[in-house]
This record gives sequence, structure tokens and C-alpha cells, in this order.
Amino acid sequence: MYGIALLVGTSVGVINPLSTTHMTANHGEEIWIGVISSSYFFFMALGSMAADRTMRGTDMKRVITSGLLLTAVCSALFPLFTVNAVWLLLMSLMGIGISCNMMGLQTALHSLTGEKSLGMVSGMYSLCFALGLIASSALAPMVYDQVAWLPFAFSSFCLVLASAVIHFKLPGTLVIPGRAGKKVLSKINLPLFGAFVYGFGETIVVALYPLYLIREHVAVAQTGYGLSIFAVGSILGLLPVTYLADRIGCKRCLILCVAISIFTLLGIVNSGSMPLRLLFSFASGFIIGPLYPLAMALTAQVLTPAERSSGNALFTTFYGFGSAAGPFLSSIAMNAWGNQHLFTVCVLLFCLFLAHAAITRKGSKVRVTKEELL
Repeated sequence: MYGIALLVGTSVGVINPLSTTHMTANHGEEIWIGVISSSYFFFMALGSMAADRTMRGTDMKRVITSGLLLTAVCSALFPLFTVNAVWLLLMSLMGIGISCNMMGLQTALHSLTGEKSLGMVSGMYSLCFALGLIASSALAPMVYDQVAWLPFAFSSFCLVLASAVIHFKLPGTLVIPGRAGKKVLSKINLPLFGAFVYGFGETIVVALYPLYLIREHVAVAQTGYGLSIFAVGSILGLLPVTYLADRIGCKRCLILCVAISIFTLLGIVNSGSMPLRLLFSFASGFIIGPLYPLAMALTAQVLTPAERSSGNALFTTFYGFGSAAGPFLSSIAMNAWGNQHLFTVCVLLFCLFLAHAAITRKGSKVRVTKEELL
């Protein structure tokens, strides 16, 4: 499982940022770049919803491998075209393929891991994924600068290898469990909002940060540094921030991280030099990276074990929609107001999250007071 995470993370570290670089290098318009980048995550969310609704009780191993192979083919084809419609189709298909991987491997983690060690295994899986992402996002732009198609071909190779490992090495049958039969959306609205804003902010960094750096006259070979530093910060922030969450509570820690993230993101676009941008990129990764596990842990705390499968599907869907909206809306802001508005919409959403958290907290206190009076 850890090897699969490393391979898929390596591939995603090429697909997401380098697709933007390739479109920019071929004179793609900012609006089209935002739409195409968003389509990957939009169809990832749709794929997760479809899997949750139609594939309950079915064997997912063949679906996962088919999805990864589809993504591998599309990744290899992507640098061979310079047509917006073809780029849009390929990115959409890659999103569907990756959604099959996400749903299936989450099932595998729950099926093959004991309840007591699930958190540790999930953390190790995320760590391996991030290590692959860091390595490929740093090296791929350098290779792309020399041979444009080679990083995409390597991404395809990693996905084919991951498919082979899944098909031949994973034991037994991967079956998505049946529905809990209860609506869980209203119970987890805050962590779902957290998943949405995390996906929104993360994918702006992944998909549009390279574009921002190119517009700021940074060499293509160096555009991967910002994303790599962000990813390093995410890894290093994971353990201390989640340790803090165990002490003060996941909800409080989630709110604190979102509040700090507003200042670190503004620091990136208001810095006048590359070293300062990298410093704020690291700080943003350190604080934003743990938002995903914090929101996921809060989801698990609120739901019963029977409800968690549906909750995880909703969580993935909201993350996907947030990831889709991020590049699209931010590219519109950049096109309308300038390059420095890379994170403007994201900061506004973070502020809305804080307002929502404050309102729901006040509402919960009012409900508790009424119950005490009764």
C-alpha cells in the first residue's frame, strides 16, 4: 500500500502542476487554464459520487486498475497536443481515473487495517504520497525544460506500475461497504466546509502557483521550488499540528490553522523576492497541509462507525468540488484584477469558514442552554 501511495503521489506531482506549465508554455489563456485545471478535480468529485452511489458491494480492484490505466494513457497524450478542447477532455478523464483510485484505496485501508492502527497506517500512506509528490514536483519542471514529453511519460509509467501492484499484490477482494441508510450531511457541515476550503487553497498552489511564478518572471525550471517547499511544510507540519489537535481539540485546531493561513497566503503574493515567497510557501504548507487530516478526524468524531463510509464519500466529494473551484475562480480573479490576486478568493473563503464556525459554535451554545433550562 505504501508503494502504491508513493507511485501515485509521484504521478500526481507531475500531472497537476506540469499540466499548467505546459499550457502556459504553449500560450494558453488564463481562463482556459483555470477551466482545464478545475475539470480534473470536478470530475474527480463526480467520480467519487458515482462510485459511492453505484458501486456498493462490488469488487473495486478492477475499477481501480482501469482508472489508473486510463489516467496513464491520458497523461502520456497530454504534452502531444496544444488544443484546449483536447486538454479539457484529457484532464477530465484523468480526474475520473484518480477518483476510482481514491475510493478504492480508502476501502483497502479500511479493509486491511485494524481499527487501532488505522490512524497510523493512514498517516504513513499520506506521508508516502507526499514524498512522491515533492520529488516529482521539484524535478519534473527541470526535465520538462529539456524534454517536454518525458515527465508525462514517467507519470504514466508510475501509474501502470501502481496498477500492476494493485492487481497482483493486494490480497482478496476490495468491496465498498453498504450504505448506513442515514443522512449525515447535516452532522458534518463544518468539516465538509473544511475539506472544501482545503481543496480550494491546495489546488491553487498546485495548479496556479507555477503560473503566478512564470508571470513574475521566474524561470520555468525554478517554478517547482515553490510547490516543493509548500509540500515539505505540509509534511513537517502534520505531526506537530495534529499533536496539538489532540491537546486542544480538532475543531479548535482546525479553526486556528485556517486563521493563520490567511496571513501566510497573503505573504506569498506580497513578497518582493523569491526567498521570501519560499519562506511563506513553507509556512503556508505547514499550516494548510494539516487541514485535511484535521477535518477528516473531526468527521470521524461526529459520525458513528456505520455512518463513516458515507461521510468519507461526502468528504471526498466536497474536497473535489473545492479543488475544482479553486483554479477556476482564482484564474478569473487573476485575469480581472491582476497577478497579485492569486489567493484573493481563497482568503475570502477562509474568512467565511471562520464566520461559519463562529455562528455554529454560538448556535450550539444556545441549544445547550435551552436543554439545560428544560
